[in-house]
Amino acid sequence: MYRNGHIHKYRGKTTVDKKHRHTYSGYTSEPIPTRHGHIHYYEGYTSVDDKHRHKYRGYTSVPIPVEGGHIHYMMGVTSYVDKHDHRYRNKTSKQIYERY
Repeated sequence: MYRNGHIHKYRGKTTVDKKHRHTYSGYTSEPIPTRHGHIHYYEGYTSVDDKHRHKYRGYTSVPIPVEGGHIHYMMGVTSYVDKHDHRYRNKTSKQIYERY
């Protein structure tokens, strides 16, 4: 639960490798404090394409100010499955606060 914190939503597509790509989506963790603000952890599984899926996980960038709040950048490489992996690069939505 994120009483005074926030989370972010994300959605994207991986690179095309071995003639296919995957989609991914999810929500970040609550903020993790750093010296330069905060970051978020994220993890999940891609869509099933070409009869397999990949695991992905990582940490976002520090906050990037935008009108009405902030976003984070995210990038990484999926797990290695069926003799290949995929890269992804994306940005999160603006912050989402829990409503009571």
